[in-house]
Amino acid sequence: MHSSRTGHDIESHQISMDSNELNPEQLKAVRHTDGPLMLVAGAGSGKTRAITFRILHMIRDKGIDPENILAITFTNKAAAEMRERVVKQMGAGGGRVPWISTFHSLCLRLLRQHMDFPGYTKDFVIYDAADQLSVVKKCMKAASINDEAFPPKTILNHISGFKNDYQLPEHINLDALPYGHKLKAAHVYPHYQNALKENNALDFDDLLMMTVKLFQQDKALCDHYNNRFRYILVDEFQDTNLTQYHLIQLLSRAHHNVCVVGDDDQSIYRWRGANLENLLHFEKDFPGTTVIKLEENYRSTQTILNAAGAVVRENMTRREKNLWTRNEAGEPILYYRAEDEIDEARAVCERIHHWVQDGASFNDMAILYRTNAQSRVLEDQLRHLNVPYQVIGGLKFYERKEIKDILSYLRVVMNPSDAVSLKRIVNTPVRGIGKASVDKVEAYCSEQHLPLLEGLRRAANVVGTGPAKKIEQFVLMMDRFQKVMQECSAVDLLKAVFEQTGYLTALQKENTQEAKSRLENLNELYSAVEQFVDIDRKGTLKDFLDTTALVADLDNLDDSRGVLALMTLHTCKGLEFDSVCILGFENGLLPHASSLSSSEEYEEERRLCYVGFTRARKKLMISNARRRRIYGSTFTYQPSDFLSAIPREAMTMESSALTSAPSRSPYGQADAQDNWSLPAGSAPSPASGNGFSVGTKVLHSKFGSGVVVNREGGEDDLKVVVFFKGVGKKKLAVAHANLIVV
Repeated sequence: MHSSRTGHDIESHQISMDSNELNPEQLKAVRHTDGPLMLVAGAGSGKTRAITFRILHMIRDKGIDPENILAITFTNKAAAEMRERVVKQMGAGGGRVPWISTFHSLCLRLLRQHMDFPGYTKDFVIYDAADQLSVVKKCMKAASINDEAFPPKTILNHISGFKNDYQLPEHINLDALPYGHKLKAAHVYPHYQNALKENNALDFDDLLMMTVKLFQQDKALCDHYNNRFRYILVDEFQDTNLTQYHLIQLLSRAHHNVCVVGDDDQSIYRWRGANLENLLHFEKDFPGTTVIKLEENYRSTQTILNAAGAVVRENMTRREKNLWTRNEAGEPILYYRAEDEIDEARAVCERIHHWVQDGASFNDMAILYRTNAQSRVLEDQLRHLNVPYQVIGGLKFYERKEIKDILSYLRVVMNPSDAVSLKRIVNTPVRGIGKASVDKVEAYCSEQHLPLLEGLRRAANVVGTGPAKKIEQFVLMMDRFQKVMQECSAVDLLKAVFEQTGYLTALQKENTQEAKSRLENLNELYSAVEQFVDIDRKGTLKDFLDTTALVADLDNLDDSRGVLALMTLHTCKGLEFDSVCILGFENGLLPHASSLSSSEEYEEERRLCYVGFTRARKKLMISNARRRRIYGSTFTYQPSDFLSAIPREAMTMESSALTSAPSRSPYGQADAQDNWSLPAGSAPSPASGNGFSVGTKVLHSKFGSGVVVNREGGEDDLKVVVFFKGVGKKKLAVAHANLIVV
């Protein structure tokens, strides 16, 4: 029988065991139990290991009851992985484990037990996005708010923003809001909340907001959970919103034993409510905070870390840190300057092929990009090369809703008997043709043995006068498309569908992040059709639709070589790969044009770059293109301003063999004819040379300095939308505005 040991001996033994797996800073974080702690964890610095051992140290060595520990993370997957690690380390006799959950799961559990607001019961339902939209539409109709001028999705987006900032309806000062979507949302907000209450329903944001409200109103209940959760740990703290921050403050006000883990350099979700100030102000709100930085990186080469750090170090709102590694220095980053987006995709695919020949697996690689639309050209190349790939965090290009909607219009024009596609588009976008009316016409067609489109032509015989008129307008529009198809090109037909269906207009009015992404995808569809016609002048609409229909079969390829991952920079956070390619490293894409008028958004673009770089363990390729085709116009793009921050010794450059520039050149040693060097502050300009593409910085005699955020028309009648600080957006005719490019 083994001799007994004191608690001190056991603790010393246990920490000794842990210290074999932890570096000195991680060990400090593990041993810090009482009082507020901020763990600034750089990318790949082993934070999950430190978090796991910290929980285990509290339970095994400090004798803290697992039920007194609350660990919060942002995804169910992350919570499950953390719980699994803790249980595995505790062993078979581990017994109880701490509360480990997401914010929303925690709040749902609390509200199911303690919901105590008039009009609600503990059996409340949770409304999803479709349910929410339905409620908002009804509230807007009751308030006589025009849903064309103020799209319901936009109104709902602003209401979500109010809740993320813990602004209850009674908190909002309507007089302080300028006229626009946010003011209308503030008007709808109380009606929306009342409607939810009438249905005994909460939306996703309410789970957080109602829990905070509950604790504020019921001090005894708040004290109970302060006593219960004496040790709180919050992962990915840089992604918390203000309501989540209030919840943590309420749960910890009795003990202040809060450990927050985060990295301000990886805060990339500002657009969905994440508030970086929570991390930056934590020390002020929690006096006596101990700050420990995890700067040793276990993932990447030092070359990759040097490049990533150099880019993000230019941000003003950040905490200084210096990632380093015991890993090898590694090979330089490859920077490829392509002739156009097709050349860029080809070069990336060649690099992937080269890595595979060297023994790499597709599973160990990823291709990243700033916008979903960028995947289209890449997917075309990968299918052509029979490379198995998967779009992570989103649908493949031709499976996206907006793409399928527009292709359905084209399919019906080409084949009027296609009832499936016709039913998809008859009321898309919404034009007042309800399901009941379509069902009646379908029943009529079944009786008369008619195609659905022919039945719609006879709708006056089947449905009421109001629906019949709307159906008649739809049929006339489809007839016009038939005429365009017969007399013009596939590109002209697509342009007519964009303009006459109202699809683009509906997305532009919606003006949400999702709508903007869908517009980018539709612009990319236009480029795809245009390129298809250019490559094969005899290419018909049928040929193009056939190529898109074949996508699904090739995409389901089961390949023993693994599957190549494609995803946006926002989606890649938390993942890592041996080799990474990042496309579109140019002004207008990374940084994105939408960020150029806001210093906060511009800094987030740098953080996106940092996140992308630090996904790579060993090899990193970045690329951009001199020219890109966007909705019928070709623009020339300057390399990303972020490139100028990367140390010269960390990067080698290659250029397209299609140009007169040398195919290879050491960074910074190009001759005078090498026009792919990196001018600071450069921005994309149209191929015609008029210098007013999206992202261009301009000066106006009346409005001052601004940034071009949109453009329309040709070279002779070009009009630009410019965002000016202080006065907002102005639409100007270039020929008369006397704008100066700066």
